[in-house]
Amino acid sequence: MRTSFILIAIVICLAFNTDVQKRIVRQNGFDTECYISSKKLNRFDANKTYFWFKSGGIHQSLGNVGGSVLHESYQKYYRSNQLAEKGTFIFGLKTGVWKIWNENGQLLLEEHWNEGLRNGKSITYDNKGKLAAIGNYRNNTKVGRWINYKTKDTTYHKKDSIYTEKPRSIIHELLRKKDSLEKAGIKHEKLLKKRNDSIKKAKIKSKKRYLKRQDSIQKSQKILDRRLEKIQDSINRANKKQNRATEENSDKGFFKKLFKKEQ
Repeated sequence: MRTSFILIAIVICLAFNTDVQKRIVRQNGFDTECYISSKKLNRFDANKTYFWFKSGGIHQSLGNVGGSVLHESYQKYYRSNQLAEKGTFIFGLKTGVWKIWNENGQLLLEEHWNEGLRNGKSITYDNKGKLAAIGNYRNNTKVGRWINYKTKDTTYHKKDSIYTEKPRSIIHELLRKKDSLEKAGIKHEKLLKKRNDSIKKAKIKSKKRYLKRQDSIQKSQKILDRRLEKIQDSINRANKKQNRATEENSDKGFFKKLFKKEQ
């Protein structure tokens, strides 16, 4: 009910809109039902293809027109009345969803257009209805990942270049560079720590050798001191012994002299 009301409203609007006129065109083995606008365009985009009507035929040209531009609904049929193509024009430029079918009614292509440029998803099917290819357009240029199901190939499109592997984004590259710098910094810190540890170990080892040497010197000095003390003690004992012997001899001599005098 709601759909019928919308269709009736569109028909009424078209009937009272003198700027838009319906045309039935038989051309190249197809019957086409379309609408044209009597509005004259003052500006054209040199990079866009315009569709227009003149002398009973539909034509297309880049950056300009030679007749009345196609506007609003467009439907093309095979002579068997099977739908061949359907879409919408806005003053000569394709817009919205466009679809193409084969003579058996099998969908072959579905594309999204915006003011004369393909923008969005594009899906291609083979004559048996199997998915053939899928990808995206941006301003009429392939972007991102495209999958070809027939050849089983996957390609990536970026800035007019085609890659077999997904190209890395600028953010990814920056993060990768940051990660590389962080890794380099960590590696440098590890090397610096290793060098500092080596220096510290060398200092500790050197200090241990020094302390060991000092300890050895001190031990040797103590041994030498003990030996000197023993030698000195021996000398002292010998001197004492000699002094006692001298004293005893002196006493003996004195008493001898004393006895001689008394006699």
